[in-house]
Amino acid sequence: MPGCAYINKVISRETTRCSRDLEFYADEVMKMKAIQFRFSWPRYGLNKFVGLFSHKGYYGPHACLLLNKIPEPRIMGPRWVRLRSLLSGFCGSDLGIITLRDHPTTQPFASFPMTLGHENVSIVEEVGEGVTHVSVGDRVLLDPALCCEVREIDPLCKSCQRGEKGMCENFAEGNIAPGIDVGICTDTGGGWGEYYLAHESQLYKVPDSWSDEAAMMIEPLCSSLHPVMRARPQDEDKVMVFGCGVIGLGVIAAIRGLGIKCHITAVEVTELNVEKAKEFGADEVIMPNRESLFERAASITGAKRYKPLLAQEICMGGFDQVFDTVGSTKTINSSLRLLGGEGTYVLIGIQIPLVVDWTPVWMKGLTIIGNLGYGMGDYQGKRMYTFDIAMDLVDKGKIDMTSLVTHKFSLEEYKKAIEVNLNKVAHDAIKTAFEASG
Repeated sequence: MPGCAYINKVISRETTRCSRDLEFYADEVMKMKAIQFRFSWPRYGLNKFVGLFSHKGYYGPHACLLLNKIPEPRIMGPRWVRLRSLLSGFCGSDLGIITLRDHPTTQPFASFPMTLGHENVSIVEEVGEGVTHVSVGDRVLLDPALCCEVREIDPLCKSCQRGEKGMCENFAEGNIAPGIDVGICTDTGGGWGEYYLAHESQLYKVPDSWSDEAAMMIEPLCSSLHPVMRARPQDEDKVMVFGCGVIGLGVIAAIRGLGIKCHITAVEVTELNVEKAKEFGADEVIMPNRESLFERAASITGAKRYKPLLAQEICMGGFDQVFDTVGSTKTINSSLRLLGGEGTYVLIGIQIPLVVDWTPVWMKGLTIIGNLGYGMGDYQGKRMYTFDIAMDLVDKGKIDMTSLVTHKFSLEEYKKAIEVNLNKVAHDAIKTAFEASG
């Protein structure tokens, strides 16, 4: 009868609603703190405008970023793990999201609301029934890539089949929400919350002798190490590293940690980072805010300088590789002009470049390598994944990035953390981090 069908429909709808209500109230009992980025067009527009005049636009009452009380995450499947965050790094990419400078091309590969934090060391709190790799109580570090295996996609994409997780073709597919990494996926959460989720394939046990800082710095080291292994310099090469923030310093550390004896020129404007670049193994440092970049570069490489009437200066001859960790309009154009014939430009950082002059690429026969994340590399006669290589280098004492961790904050201090990261020079800051647990 039609009346019975209607009654059944109402009962079904109310049963579903009651079930959701029960879940909501159960979640209310177990709440956690998390620094979340919540996107909406009105907030985005207001943040963009206010941010032109005051940093408070990025963390004020109407900002996209705020400290929330949200339900603790629930394990999503048999191979998933719930983690309690110990230490989570504040990455330059996080700052780009907060200040709305992330390139819009990456938008389909993120989901909202997102709890930031992908440079994580954590404690295993709960494991799914199919987990065999880690146990409750283990201290672990995270490979944040949300690739095919994590998304339980079969068959794996071509990149994942080769072990190149950073170039996965399925960051917006599979059984979880879009997201290149933990920290920009609404389903996983991130290390800027007290708890978050990860697939067991993403986790590495931390040696007992390691500090939390050493473990946390493995992920940024991998972001530096992988591009070095993809464009591995030869001992006789002259290499430039553009920008000596954490990733640029990691590039220098990775080159030296791998035993490569090439000549390294670092380009940096901050005194503290200049000293670190020298400490990590740079042979020369150019400070373009104090001296001519092209003049010093030419004297180091023996290149010839030419000044076109209507264009930026260009060198013939120059560096064999440039690792650009900034990726601004200025650094891209300068890098291409400072490279020698058949040189290699490695793009690691990215901003929103305006106009790139590709003439030097055509004129000099340059090779361009873009790099996101991690993959496979040749190490000690084996083909190995970046995280395994990085952990071995750190464990053997060939690389130590812990001195770069200069500041730690509680989640409640997130506004202060943002201010410090927006003005690192004034605070003598290099790498900052959140201590999510008390």
